Amino acid sequence: MNFSHIPRWFSKHFSKSSKENASSFNESTRSSIQVCLLGGHTPLGTITSLLLKQNPIISKLKIQGDMKGADIVLLLSNRVWPENTSLSTRILAESRRVYQLIYECTIQAPRAMIVVAVPPVSVFTPFAANLFKKSNFYHPSRIIGSAAMAQVKINSLAGRYQDLDPYICRVPLTGGPDIDLAVPIFSKASPVEIDTRSAKILMSRFRQIHLDDFPKQHCKENFIENHELSEAYSLNNMITTIAMGIFGDSEALYYAFVRSNIIPNCQYLVTMLQFSKEGVVHNFGLPTVSNFELDMLERAVLEIKNREQMAQELLDFCDGKCKTPSFEIKERKKERTLKQSVIK
Repeated sequence: MNFSHIPRWFSKHFSKSSKENASSFNESTRSSIQVCLLGGHTPLGTITSLLLKQNPIISKLKIQGDMKGADIVLLLSNRVWPENTSLSTRILAESRRVYQLIYECTIQAPRAMIVVAVPPVSVFTPFAANLFKKSNFYHPSRIIGSAAMAQVKINSLAGRYQDLDPYICRVPLTGGPDIDLAVPIFSKASPVEIDTRSAKILMSRFRQIHLDDFPKQHCKENFIENHELSEAYSLNNMITTIAMGIFGDSEALYYAFVRSNIIPNCQYLVTMLQFSKEGVVHNFGLPTVSNFELDMLERAVLEIKNREQMAQELLDFCDGKCKTPSFEIKERKKERTLKQSVIK
């Protein structure tokens, strides 16, 4: 496993955050949160389960086990994808498994908070919600898409760019939960704001686009990023925050992808959320953004809407209403067109 991408500050702070967050609770309180992790056999799942097992706020961690009694269910991917694997290929490969797991959640853990971290999260979060709607326990505030990897990545980039400790840097997020859709709000960064010129540099690094090609090319096609240790760290922080919310901490705030009515063009958006035992109790909405950030957000919203449609098509496919989802048919046509152009 390649750990070259991990910031130097990781080992110093990876356990500090969860311990500090949990320090305000007594021992009896710490032993009352149960987490079920689905997808623990992958490198990401192994590291995430290790961090969650050491987390003092979590009393019981179930890995691919019985979901009954779980307060939080974390759903991870079951494989590591090579670069340039198409979006439709990844979605279809995960669809049956995710469908079955979410269906089991509606039976065994209907009141648990479901944290979807299967990429693309922008597809599988509405997919999970649409499946939950068929049960008697659907609640939009309990189905949460993880934007944790995007959050830790942009904080790290901003910190290194400004010669600051990334641990103290905070860059708000909006847009989608995946790297190719997430829109960092650099104008609201702390402790130091980031100007538009620097924002473009950081955004090109965030999306891994050459600066000369950005923003004409605003994201890489079929973007995949496998940073298991960094993502495990960010997921541990997210689960800790949700657990604190269950205990009634008013400071249980985190950026995540949830159902909202903030923007009429799409049903889901990444925003700052406050958690409680009932799930999301407050959505802080969209802050004022710069013109550059607004342009990036408009592009992201169009793709989020497209992926919401893909989620519905995927559910119809899993329910047996169609033999092939429309997005897969479009992808095949696109591949044939590219092959023909190469031959010519």
